[in-house]
Order: sequence, then C-alpha cells, then structure tokens
Amino acid sequence: MDVALKNRKSKIGLFFISCRRFIELGKDTIDGSYLQRIKKETAYIKNTMCEQVNIIDPGEIFNDSDMKRALNLFKTESVDCILCLFHSWSEDNVWIKFLRDSDPNIELIYFYPAKDSISYADCSDDNDFMQFLTDGGLVGSLVGSGSIRKFNRDAKIIVGTIDDVFEEIVEYANLCKIKNILKDSHLCVVPTFNEIMWNTYFNPYRIFQSGPEISFYSYQELKDISEAIDEKEILIYQNELKQKYEMIETVEDEKFKASVRYSLGLDKLMDRYDLDGMTFNDVSTELFESIGLRPGFYPNAINEKLRFVCPEGDLGIALGIYILKLLTKKQVNVIEPFYIDKSRNIFCAGHAGPNDYNDEKSINNVKISIDKRFAKTNFKYAGAPFAWLRIPPGEMTMLHISQIKDEIKVVATKVKSINGPHRIQGYSHSEFQVDEDINFFFEKILKIGTTQHFVVVEGDYIKQLDILSKLCNFNFYTV
Repeated sequence: MDVALKNRKSKIGLFFISCRRFIELGKDTIDGSYLQRIKKETAYIKNTMCEQVNIIDPGEIFNDSDMKRALNLFKTESVDCILCLFHSWSEDNVWIKFLRDSDPNIELIYFYPAKDSISYADCSDDNDFMQFLTDGGLVGSLVGSGSIRKFNRDAKIIVGTIDDVFEEIVEYANLCKIKNILKDSHLCVVPTFNEIMWNTYFNPYRIFQSGPEISFYSYQELKDISEAIDEKEILIYQNELKQKYEMIETVEDEKFKASVRYSLGLDKLMDRYDLDGMTFNDVSTELFESIGLRPGFYPNAINEKLRFVCPEGDLGIALGIYILKLLTKKQVNVIEPFYIDKSRNIFCAGHAGPNDYNDEKSINNVKISIDKRFAKTNFKYAGAPFAWLRIPPGEMTMLHISQIKDEIKVVATKVKSINGPHRIQGYSHSEFQVDEDINFFFEKILKIGTTQHFVVVEGDYIKQLDILSKLCNFNFYTV
C-alpha cells in the first residue's frame, strides 16, 4: 500500500439531522431562521475538527432524498466513520431509513452536542423560542437512540460540547481509519511459520476476516533479490552504519557486506510485491544453508514506508507491530521475557533477529556486534554482524496478539524500560519495571494464556488498543 494512504487523515462523513417542519421558522428574528442557526452549529463543529480530519459533508439532512445523497457520497468517498447527530427534535423516519440502508461496516459516532450554557431565561419572545427549538437536540438524540438498538447497530456514544469532545471524536475516527487500512493491507511470511514453536501459529484466514491478506514467499526469492543489489548501494549503507554506531568487535568486511546486502533485500522483497510487512522465519536451518546468515540490520526505508519486519514467522507479533506502527508512527520492538529478577522487581526481555533501532532516541543504544548465536557454526557467513540494541528507557505499552481457536486475543499492559548497559549478547533487549509485584504481574499473563512474543512501543496506548480491538472483533485483555 502506498505510504500516503497510511498517513492520510481519517475521513468522517457528517449525517446531521434537522427538522423539516422548522425550516421556515424564525426568519424575522434577530438571530435568524432555524436553518441559519443549525448551519451555524454545523460550521462550528466542522471548523473545530477540520485540521485533523477530512470532513465529507453532504449538507443538512431533512428528508429521504438528502439521506440517499449522503449515503451515495459516503460510499463514493469511502468514509472511515459517520458522525451522526440531531440538531433538534426531528421526525425520525429519515434516521430509521439511514440505519436500515447504510453500510453496517461503516462505524457510527452518535454525538449529542451539549450546550455550554443557555442564552435565554424564558421563551417569552420569538427569538428565544426559536433558540429553544434549535437547542432541542437532546430530544432527537434520545428518540434516535432507541432505533440504534432496535436495528442492532453499534455506535460510539459521545455527549459533550464539541470543544470538550472533538479530540475523542478525532481519535475514534483515526482508529476506524486504522481498521480500514488493516483490511487493505498485505503482509507476508518468509517462508513458513516457525515449526519449533507451534503455539505461535496463526490461521491466515482468521486474520484475513478482520484484516490483512497474507502471502508466503521463499528464501530463494530473498536471495535472488538481495544478490541483484548494486554494490554501491551496499557500500553506502555499510558506511552509514559504521559512522552512526559504535563497532565493538572486529568484523570481516565480507560478512558485514553480506549482512547489509540481505538486510536491504528484506525491504526490496516488500517493494516487489507491494507488501506492508513481513514476518521472517530467521531461525530455520534452511535460511542459513541458503544465504549463510540471518540479516542483521533494519534499513530505515522500511519505516519510511510504514512497513515492518519481525522474526520467527509469527503473524501475531506481525499484527501487533503493524497496529502500533499505524497508531504511533514510532519505533516498535519485539521482545520475549527471558527471566524475572525478583531482587530488583524487574524482568529482562528481548529478541534476536530483525528489530528496529532507527529512532533518534536509540542512536546511543546501538552497537554493531557479531551474531553470537551462530558465530561458531559452519555456515558461510557465521559471525556476521547485527545491530545490537538496548531498548531506550521510558514508559511503554507492551502488546501481545495470538489466536486461540477462533478468538484473536489482544493482551496489553504498561511497562517501563529502564536504562542500563548492554547485557544479553546476540539479543536486542532491555530490563523492564512494572507498578506491582513482578511475580503477580506474570501470574496474570500466564492465566490469560499467551505465547512468548510481545511488542513494545513508547507511550500509553491501552485505551486506543481496547477500542481498536472492539472495532476489529478481537478480544481485549489488560493486565
């Protein structure tokens, strides 16, 4: 998918219902007619949100023809969600037909725009009475809410002044956008699931029901693409790595170039098939027999296209990385918890294989080191280098996704990566704190039932992951 489509603003369709009986009322009043007043409210709502979202406005909705025009426009524009409101009391037949005829796959936000204050003490003159009628959106909202349930439709309910709640509306629209991007995305497994860890297996069809299409590509394709890369491109990236990161061991130039070559090849394989991400079975003997090493670097071109690479053929961590990438645009790292250090109430976690390190905060946390895990083997490039990352310190969201029967299970929690030296040779890693007893923390995770794989990103995104899970029909757990 083109990166511009991933970076686009969310599209919100407006379905603002007004009362056709009131259109002509209030023409001679100081503040204008009913129509002028509701248009003023619409304009204020649009102006509040327009910098952050792409607004698709079919105009005020009074009757069936307005409703049909709106539905056609929403379909043509492929809106991510529809913001629905009653300006005032209104006949509800148009709303009922909208619920009946609109696409149930388009999410609804049902919004009552509360008033900061009421400008009149009583309705003794025509102008105040006209404003009283215009301010009656709560009546319409209550009437309409029953029909939502009668049609068994879901809607995000939001009540408040637009100034108070527009960020909530924008955030929800962005999550609807991510849901739709997932459906249009294309991920791959190279070349197979990891047959030594069956619990990480994920039914591609189950993912396809809610999100990306999945394809499988061979090591041979990676080899062919990588070996066609121009030597100048390899040298440029190799020199960039040398200048940017500390080399802590002597690395043979041939092995360094090979690691660079096949790392660049990962991105070029995604280019060839217009892929949005790859989960790479990097522990298979076949890989080392085919190309002689495990690619050790993570070209930033992958991030620039909002793509990703992750290890071990696990579609669960692939989905987790991709969701967090779309949500945050930040560096996302794969970890598996190694051990608990009870004396410090911390756990150590990390992972070998492809792991992003391109964020500015990671610059001083990366060393170029030998892939110790395979350094003593007889494979062609045994001892090839990789980017050894100590994940930067900070508050983080830790996310897990896996499949149990037909359930896609999403488990999220907050952890804190702490500063410290590189400790675990051959693995990008960190040490993590939690705000409770570390043993109890992992007891809760073990009771939920996961795999060993998690991903972490800087910041707190628990609320957003909960909402997105509901949008995608995933089951959400928090620890």
